[in-house]
Amino acid sequence: MTATSSPVDTAQTRDPLREALDRVAKLEASLAPATIPSRLLRKIGPTRWFAAFYRRFGPLVDPWLLRKTGGRIATQVYGFPALLLISTGSKSGQKRTSPLLYTRDGDDFLIVGTNFGTKNHPAWTGNLLANPRAEIVVGEDTISVGTELVDPASFERLWPRFVAVYGGYDDYLKRLTHRSPRMFRLKPQR
Repeated sequence: MTATSSPVDTAQTRDPLREALDRVAKLEASLAPATIPSRLLRKIGPTRWFAAFYRRFGPLVDPWLLRKTGGRIATQVYGFPALLLISTGSKSGQKRTSPLLYTRDGDDFLIVGTNFGTKNHPAWTGNLLANPRAEIVVGEDTISVGTELVDPASFERLWPRFVAVYGGYDDYLKRLTHRSPRMFRLKPQR
């Protein structure tokens, strides 16, 4: 048989990571920033009282909601790109799940640890510094990632992307007079 007449084995040419990233792009295309819940969250999200409330209840409720709806609650109702970061605890060694907003740089995912502008870095940032291998769940896809802390020049270049996703990040940054937030690049791995 010649190369033009032989059947193509699609199983050999499939790239599961590329397919997952394409599904993520499709989910991102469904962002609906003009919904009533998204306008409300954009208004109250930067306030200190909401930060205190969300830090306590968001990590309990959002992972369940994101998994239950395949991420659609974040994109179609809240109007935000959201992921679940599954890191390894730096002290406990146990898996930890953190719901986070993200932005993209090519195929890479970017996350930032503002902790709502509070005094301490969020625990997940210490986890990534100690254990740079992690997983993310975006929509219905789980993707293995390698993580790296971005350098200050990249932070300055990439910060406006976070503010474009959610303007409250600028309010958080103004509160952080005592520390700089940690920004991570998550590189999908095969």
